[in-house]
Amino acid sequence: MPTNKTIGYISFALMLILSIFLIIATLVEHIEGTEYAFNALYNSTIFNLILAWLSLGAVFYIFQTEMYKRPALFVLHIAMILILIGAAITRISGETGSIHLRENTTTSSFFKNEGQRMSMLPFSISLKKFSVEYYPGTSSPSNYVSLVEVVNKHNGDAFEQEISMNKILKYQGYRFFQASFDEDMQGTVLSINNDYWGTSISYFAYYLLFFSMLWLLVSKKERFFVLLKKLTTQNILPCTIALISLTLASQAFANTEYNSEKEIENLKIDKEHTAEFSKIWVNYQGRICPLQTLATDFTTKLTGKTKYKSLNAEQFLLAFVLYPQQCYRLPIFEIKHPELKTLANTHSMASCMDMFTKENVYKLESYKRAMLSGDSQSAVNKEIAKIDEKIQIILMLQNGDLLNIFMPTSTDSTAKNTDLFAQNFLAMYKKTINDGEMEDALSLISKLKLLQEKGTGNVLPSKKHQAAEIFYNKANLFSWLFKINLSIGALGLLIFLFCTIKNKPLGKMQYYFSCMLIISFLIATFAIALRTYIAGRLPMSNGYETMLSIAWCSLLIGLITRKYSFVLINFSLLLSGFTLLVAHIGAMNPQITPLVPVLQSRLLSLHVSIIMVSYGLCGFMFLNSLTSLFIVVFSKKRQQTTDSIEKMKELSELFMFPATFFLGAGIFIGAIWANISWGRYWGWDPKEVWALISFLLMGFTFHGKTLTWFQKPIFYHLFVILIFASILMTYFGVNHLLAGKHSYN
Repeated sequence: MPTNKTIGYISFALMLILSIFLIIATLVEHIEGTEYAFNALYNSTIFNLILAWLSLGAVFYIFQTEMYKRPALFVLHIAMILILIGAAITRISGETGSIHLRENTTTSSFFKNEGQRMSMLPFSISLKKFSVEYYPGTSSPSNYVSLVEVVNKHNGDAFEQEISMNKILKYQGYRFFQASFDEDMQGTVLSINNDYWGTSISYFAYYLLFFSMLWLLVSKKERFFVLLKKLTTQNILPCTIALISLTLASQAFANTEYNSEKEIENLKIDKEHTAEFSKIWVNYQGRICPLQTLATDFTTKLTGKTKYKSLNAEQFLLAFVLYPQQCYRLPIFEIKHPELKTLANTHSMASCMDMFTKENVYKLESYKRAMLSGDSQSAVNKEIAKIDEKIQIILMLQNGDLLNIFMPTSTDSTAKNTDLFAQNFLAMYKKTINDGEMEDALSLISKLKLLQEKGTGNVLPSKKHQAAEIFYNKANLFSWLFKINLSIGALGLLIFLFCTIKNKPLGKMQYYFSCMLIISFLIATFAIALRTYIAGRLPMSNGYETMLSIAWCSLLIGLITRKYSFVLINFSLLLSGFTLLVAHIGAMNPQITPLVPVLQSRLLSLHVSIIMVSYGLCGFMFLNSLTSLFIVVFSKKRQQTTDSIEKMKELSELFMFPATFFLGAGIFIGAIWANISWGRYWGWDPKEVWALISFLLMGFTFHGKTLTWFQKPIFYHLFVILIFASILMTYFGVNHLLAGKHSYN
């Protein structure tokens, strides 16, 4: 009879093999494609055997270790096994497919994904009408809706129902989902799923998992409660990471302004005038917003800042509208690659004119053609792509494709004159400015705004909404916040380090820094609430917004734990600062855009929120473990070092519980959302897979009795860093290296 440890070793070896297999699968999918990865790996016999052996190993381990004597832990492991059983039933007996319907046509069959064959339905379904709903005043779809009729001749059932994104049709075990539609808008494509038992068991297992996680966190007999009790009576030794933080913080303040030129003053329109111009409503990024938002994005996209020298965003955009030829000579592009510097005949900065020859030939055109067949990821081609994008944006503005003035649709006799005024507004406005008739220019703006407000009903956002959006753009709160948080966090760690080395008391430092943390949290909360009000939804739809969520969660965690340790306050400020810094300088999209229809779900917001809390906690553990390793390397007092890193291991252990549980909850809430939206709760998308890999790695850390390496502080801290690397891959690596539905590219 094998011993408990032997069964444990076998089970965890299978977990490790599964993790490695999944890593290889995502890389193979990236290289060979999704279809190949599914056929060769995810649907392979060896993969099914690994999952089956893992399930059997878990069952043996549960009973060999008498886990049933710890009810919360027992229920959690049973939930995990039920999830695998549900997935197995789905794979064996579940049916998936699609059905193509044209208006006023009826069918009782569908095309199965498995085996590429037709299958019969026990009822008929027909499409009465397909329609697309749009965001008010824009051409951006807000929903796709299929009105279908179901007729069952066997029991006499007959009814009509709408199928749309996040709204499915359920009948006799079959579920129908909106998948696609015909270009002529006369037909629809529905995906079909028939998996009652697999879905039911999986859902039951998810809820059981949530319940057991909460039980583990509140049970006084479990380790989380023991660690939490110890934390309230101990302080944690900090580290020399503050020096690194100070370096990064100082880099964040690096000033790259260029010397101003006299020509800039000739392009400047007074701020009072541009303030009125910025309140004009435009159609931009699929929504109606003040022109000031477009100006901010236009300026940021071209210059990397919200202003250009002495011109604010509105003045910069207006200068391109009024004086395009002069603006084409402004050095706004930073050139880094030597080949491009030679091409543009510049040392660092280039203008739009530098990208064209005297014969008005675009210098980058030949490079763009070569990129289609060559290496588009080389350094020079990446820089060419960025510069070309900026030039195309300028050309879009010149051609009138970017600045799309909003005008309400009207059917009365004045509609033609209104449209004519809107079409000629910029030309008339430009002429009055060039003639020096500033009052006439303001009158044109006032007339345009009156026409925009006339007869729009609830389509046009309110003036309060407009003022909120303009304030949000101008205040740029998150940009200030990352600088402040990095500086305060680094300063706090330096103070703590100095006091520890000199054996001096902190005095009221913890109180002062707690106050600064509270202020930072309130500012971040206000900024996120303002963004939510502007967008009409929680800001969690793209990479930029999820980084904001991580920063907010980091501050919240620091706020909750601020009384336990001074170092946690500074970790909170540093982590939020780093996150906001990444959001600020990274290749992310800060525009506030309407959600595509499939993303209009409360489950999505809940899924992202919970995942972001987990990521924030992992960031805390990473800083804590990195701190411990610095202490091991640089501390000369061996006994004090041993005590310190043991205490810091306990701190990471404490955070590991909620981090793992939040990640697990986020994964499974995302699965439920995917099941509602697409008809499948797991599709082996690279982001799903890497989230699962991170979850599996976290699972190893809770089994120190079997895997005794995790009782050693140094090994534990190194493994935490590995987990954080997996989290980084889950968030950044998948977004930028691997393909998938979740990528923020």
